[in-house]
Amino acid sequence: MILYFARHGESVANTGNIISNRDIDHPLTPAGRQQAERLAERLADAGLSVVYSSPVPRALETATIVSRSLDIPLQTADGLREFDCGILEGRSGPLAWMRFSFILHQWFARKRVEKRFRGGESFLDVRQRFTAFVDAVVERNSGTDNRVLCITHAGALHIGLTGLLNQIPIEEILAWSIPYTAVIKTEHSNGGFVLTGREDLNHPPA
Repeated sequence: MILYFARHGESVANTGNIISNRDIDHPLTPAGRQQAERLAERLADAGLSVVYSSPVPRALETATIVSRSLDIPLQTADGLREFDCGILEGRSGPLAWMRFSFILHQWFARKRVEKRFRGGESFLDVRQRFTAFVDAVVERNSGTDNRVLCITHAGALHIGLTGLLNQIPIEEILAWSIPYTAVIKTEHSNGGFVLTGREDLNHPPA
């Protein structure tokens, strides 16, 4: 089984610097919709059987564009949501972003993965639900050569992939740049996942 992960397209939350990781209706920008359309074009020959999406609007809108373009089924998956920022959700001021950055520094720089947003999630919470989702996908597709696309978020990818790609140092994964609609390709082999492609946008993975 091959599992593709892709970040969503640009949204108005991104351009407006709004902390929006729940279900606030911040849709894709025109540029974000074009990015989603190009993502579908890049994956047209990948042989995808299903698209799973975070239920957060910017991811779901991206996945809907891909699903309709490629005529493949779409399912939402809570395990692919971006990390929940608790009381910071919907805020955009400098104090909110300072508190947001403090938690990310605790997670990524100091490895204090138990730290959480007040009213929200910890690094460990996000990795646990991401891993549980992937385990369920593996169980459903065990022994097949199915190709599955997961539309999610940069933060969820940085966190989730540290638990999925055990052969790559955590520090390396956390340092990855994951632009809008960039694709990460993994393959399930010998009971685990291996990285088989980080997308060069000029040479998409097969």
